Amino acid sequence: MKPQHHWLAAIGTAVITTMALAACGSSATPAGTTTSTPSPSTPASSTPTAAVNTADVAFTTGMLRLEDQSTALAALVAGHTTSIQLHQFAAHLRELDSNTQHMREMMGQWHQPIPAPYTPGVTPPGGMGQGMMGSHDWDEMTHQYGHDFNDHWLDAMIANRTAEIALCRAELRSGASTQARALARTTLAQRRAELTQLRRWHHDQEHNGEHD
Repeated sequence: MKPQHHWLAAIGTAVITTMALAACGSSATPAGTTTSTPSPSTPASSTPTAAVNTADVAFTTGMLRLEDQSTALAALVAGHTTSIQLHQFAAHLRELDSNTQHMREMMGQWHQPIPAPYTPGVTPPGGMGQGMMGSHDWDEMTHQYGHDFNDHWLDAMIANRTAEIALCRAELRSGASTQARALARTTLAQRRAELTQLRRWHHDQEHNGEHD
């Protein structure tokens, strides 16, 4: 494999600060928006009302599924390739777990169901969704090694990151949650950088005849 001359700039794990949302004085709730209610043990005056809409839930649900898939893809790398680039990227993916934990906490705060744990090759409830791999792809990839695996893995990760970028853009257009919008903004910048790197590696493999 040709040494990579351009590695990702350090992409830190997104640190999302929970922000107090102003809504206490409003008597109207925008269409498609729900509000969190204070715990019975907490005085209502000390708990801000957080606006959440269907776009926020769709964003967070989709991101959780895609991130679970990327974690599963990272787990395949060790036994199927010696590519330094793919091993580095797989290690980077494993460092993003704090992001998914934060998203699960957000769904709990919104009283929304958290997607079931991801199982490679199994279609998630609600259909495949953009960027999600089917059982045939998973089966094929588990039997590939070296160059063939690298090519297939890069295709899958490019689709995964492209789908996450689309989710981030949709959230920034239509989301109401300050937490979700902040996460989408940070994640969008990260995924764009990752996608650029992944496409560069894929180009090197296809056009320079590189092998594992």
